[in-house]
Amino acid sequence: MIVRLERIQTDDQRYFDDILKLYLDSFPKEERRDPSSLSFMLNVAKMHFCAVLTVDELVGMVVYWKFERYLYIEHLAVMPGKRGAGIGSQVLSLLQNEGFPILLEVEIPFDMASKKRVDFYSRAGFIPFDIDYYQPPYREGELLLPMMLYSDKAGWNREILNDCIREFHSQVYYLT
Repeated sequence: MIVRLERIQTDDQRYFDDILKLYLDSFPKEERRDPSSLSFMLNVAKMHFCAVLTVDELVGMVVYWKFERYLYIEHLAVMPGKRGAGIGSQVLSLLQNEGFPILLEVEIPFDMASKKRVDFYSRAGFIPFDIDYYQPPYREGELLLPMMLYSDKAGWNREILNDCIREFHSQVYYLT
């Protein structure tokens, strides 16, 4: 099954309601936006809120940000009945074909589900940075979340990495 991405830019666009349900079901509240905030963000030029589609059906969703030097994957989820079929790997390949290094956050594994997510990214060639990393909150009053930061490229210059982290933190998390 070959997948493609279709960018969603309005909350009345085809697939939005199904993607929103997958988004809400797949990520805990502290790791995602509120629906009203998400709707507001759909037209931010750097943000790509996408349906993952096969020829005839919606099979997942991905939210990524396109910056000048890298892509940042904010969320990736596959429909429950379609998991394990290589869809997530195909999405990562499509994004890697953009030609930019990719950054993404992964929760620190604490159970089998989170260990599977870490293993998925490791199998796809992503490697963790050896740094203490915290995801900023999506809502005022929430705490920083300890996470792991991964990339599909090794050898990042520490200064450039810190610049990229500051950039995506300021644009991804604080616009809501």
